[in-house]
Amino acid sequence: MKPPPPRRIAVQIFGTAGALLLANHALSFTQHPWLLPSLGGSCVILFGMPRGIMAQPRSFIGGHLLATITGLAFRVGHATFGGPLALWIAFAVGTALAVMSVTRTIHSPAGANPVVVFAEGADWDFLLAPLLPGLATLFLVAWMANNAPSPWGTGPWPRFGLRGTLRPG
Repeated sequence: MKPPPPRRIAVQIFGTAGALLLANHALSFTQHPWLLPSLGGSCVILFGMPRGIMAQPRSFIGGHLLATITGLAFRVGHATFGGPLALWIAFAVGTALAVMSVTRTIHSPAGANPVVVFAEGADWDFLLAPLLPGLATLFLVAWMANNAPSPWGTGPWPRFGLRGTLRPG
């Protein structure tokens, strides 16, 4: 594999830096700054491999949402039934992977979200802040940066052209 052209490297540097600085600012208004590491991992995929399946909006947004919901459900399970915390966290991450796999939304950095949920003692409002602002920020920056040279999107799901016509994935 040959190295990316200089323009792509610039998008990687400035897209990642801009997305994380904006996300950091958005997350500063919440009580959950630790979501930022998994968003940093997402930047590696969104800007480093923008045509890859894990970089697609379906995987990026769906993976983060489903992994976080899984982590929250397991945290409720731990609070209700008790038991070794490490066991609950390990099964939360494994289950999040299985859910992402079944729904075809695997996004590897999202696998950290159940750990973050437990580490921060997050509740269901974690979905509204910081998750949604963080995802929205990264999505918008990645959409702008990755659509500059050509349309963003590839994968096994249908995509639509400008006039609503189905085009191959």
